Amino acid sequence: IKIETEKEQAISAKYNIRSIPTLAIFKNGKEIDRVSGALSVSDFSNWVNQHT
Repeated sequence: IKIETEKEQAISAKYNIRSIPTLAIFKNGKEIDRVSGALSVSDFSNWVNQHT
């Protein structure tokens, strides 16, 4: 989900989003990993595949 952090400040605070982009993976409603900063397509794919 893309969140407009300036418009949705409550969501940004709830999920402790401090930098853009911030990517998070959730499993069963719980955050299991997070990365801040841009990733290459390859790094993004590898990161996601670690959790599937």
